[in-house]
Amino acid sequence: MRPLLKYCGNHSLSDLQATLESNADFIGVVFAESKRQVTADQVVEWLKEVELSPQQQLVGLFVNPSVTEIDDVLQRVPLQVIQCHGNESKELVSSIKQTFGLPVWKVIHHHKGGLEQMKSFHGVCDGFVVDSKVKGQWGGTGETFDWSSVPPYLEEGKRQGVPVFIAGGINPNNVTKLLSFHPTGIDISSGIERDGQKDKAEISRLEERLKNNE
Repeated sequence: MRPLLKYCGNHSLSDLQATLESNADFIGVVFAESKRQVTADQVVEWLKEVELSPQQQLVGLFVNPSVTEIDDVLQRVPLQVIQCHGNESKELVSSIKQTFGLPVWKVIHHHKGGLEQMKSFHGVCDGFVVDSKVKGQWGGTGETFDWSSVPPYLEEGKRQGVPVFIAGGINPNNVTKLLSFHPTGIDISSGIERDGQKDKAEISRLEERLKNNE
């Protein structure tokens, strides 16, 4: 069984065309301030040109959002998963989940207290994304963290009964090493890009590595 696959940071129609034709289970768009930020209006226009398969779900990434901010996007964009990628509290995540009735994932930026932070969200989150901690940035940096730290996160995910995606600097050249830890999911953004755009050749190369590892 290959891990769940999420391609994040889609920020153009061509990005969506490339990832929607892939084997990705989840397609991510970023509504928070970043170099891959998109607007609800942009996504609405792109979705008129492409279509998710029944096996794919659209994930919206937010950083320390208000409920109003998420509601504004959901009024127009048919998100199926909300991803909280900042330092949101358990109370805020719980409120978002109750308000919108959608699955909510929480990022854990890997650090010494990351596992305890993850435990504190037990019963609230429907999934976790463990990403690199880079000063001044919330994600999408292309930097990995020490993957020998992955197993305890995966064990905690099993205990909570939710998937754990590993993010940060994953690409076709290093994904085989990560797969040796048997993550339940992998989350890739810059690792399938060329010149800042999602690249079908890089996607194919990565998916071939996943297939050969099954």
